[in-house]
Amino acid sequence: MNLGKHGESLAKDFFEGLGYQLVEKNFRFERAETDLIFKDDSKKLLVFVEVKTRSNKSYGEPEESITERKMQQMIKSAQGFLMLYPEYDDYDKRFDVAAIMIEGGMEKINHIENVF
Repeated sequence: MNLGKHGESLAKDFFEGLGYQLVEKNFRFERAETDLIFKDDSKKLLVFVEVKTRSNKSYGEPEESITERKMQQMIKSAQGFLMLYPEYDDYDKRFDVAAIMIEGGMEKINHIENVF
């Protein structure tokens, strides 16, 4: 399993541990993609999650790679998802980042809620 897929798997388990239910993995709309989409029906909340995984800090912290362009792509993907699934129109929407560092067999998740 490559690093990115492993990070997505860790993030999926992490969010499910928080009580969220997975709706979609690697959702694509046109050229925009969202790594993971979760829902919490009791709170009527949709969470669009960008997962960034690194094995070292030579390029900085994982979350530092979230650019303005990436944020725009996340918004576009979310808009596409909502067009295709209007049953979530009345849900609150949130954008989170799961920044995962895997070094020397240690896995650390930095969950950043409501990133923008």
